[in-house]
Amino acid sequence: MRVLVSTWGWRSHYYPMVPFAWALRAAGHDVRVAGHPELTAAITGSGLTAVAVGENVDFVKVFARGVRQKAPDDAESVTSDGATARCAEAMVDDLVAFALEWRPHVVVHDPLNLAAPVAARVVGVPAVEHLWAADFSEGIEMAESVATGDIVRRFGIERLPGTPHLILDPCPAVMQVPQGAAPRRPIRFVPYNGRAEQPSWLWRQPSRPRVCVTWGTLMSEVGDGELFHAPRVVRALAALDVEIVVAVDPKTRPRFGDLPGNVRVADGPLALHVVLPSCQAVVHQGGAGSTMTALAAGVPQVVLPAVVDQEFNAARLALTGAGVAGSLGTIAEQVHELLTVPRWREAATQLAEQNAARPSPAEVAAALPRILE
Repeated sequence: MRVLVSTWGWRSHYYPMVPFAWALRAAGHDVRVAGHPELTAAITGSGLTAVAVGENVDFVKVFARGVRQKAPDDAESVTSDGATARCAEAMVDDLVAFALEWRPHVVVHDPLNLAAPVAARVVGVPAVEHLWAADFSEGIEMAESVATGDIVRRFGIERLPGTPHLILDPCPAVMQVPQGAAPRRPIRFVPYNGRAEQPSWLWRQPSRPRVCVTWGTLMSEVGDGELFHAPRVVRALAALDVEIVVAVDPKTRPRFGDLPGNVRVADGPLALHVVLPSCQAVVHQGGAGSTMTALAAGVPQVVLPAVVDQEFNAARLALTGAGVAGSLGTIAEQVHELLTVPRWREAATQLAEQNAARPSPAEVAAALPRILE
């Protein structure tokens, strides 16, 4: 079976699909991963074959503009000038052209990828959506100018396909929103956070509680760092009797200044899936990848969200009792509570067990041909 995996915009959109793509490849299927040219390094770095389609979009710039322009009470929607539509417009022609030549049997794509369902419809094959976490896209409105615009009409389609053939859902039910019309299959969330090295200090268990501070892959790139709160969090936590591990892009190291002796900053890539199993708590921005990687590791979380999808993830996590939305003014007290009150660790452990009980990517990949019959 030929499987076309499609991703868009930013590398963290792609990472949650990597273990499933690995499983498809290991099962003997032919897999290609199509995305903007600037995503090629992330795709090939995961060991899969990349297909560069369309043109690059300055995702950080478009995303930051959307954050600045959005009023607090504005409903979340996909508009023609937003990052979602602009990324789709930049890649849809090449994606369809490649699909027509390669003729996949199925297209697997990430949420809010508007180009992939168009390619699947043109080729006449099923579209399978692989969620990142709780389904943030379920409640997002689609502007008519996008849903019935040129992105579909140039291919003779009247309207963007709204319901995929199948949704692969890695999110525990207690944290997930009510599902829509598309059928869903559970899949275990297996963390992949990009290239990783395990430093020698991670070989040994820490002598005091280890707390990870991370801020995802995007927030450090936006504007002048006004959404990158990791340095302030580290300074607030440094007074606690803990070991703090900072897992951020190494190029952000100068923003932290001089650090006390109980703070570690890795010299090379330090992926969350490598460090979190040794941690007792994590503080992060609320991205889907950070949230779900901590969930899989059974680590209690404090989330400091800055944008709407992060606020959504923080709210869904809070329903489980395994995490809490925090604030810069109280972060030290909140982390201390996560470390000393057992119910947080107990809830986080339950979530990890629920995730581990879901079918593995290998099991889902093995069943996919039968599911799609």
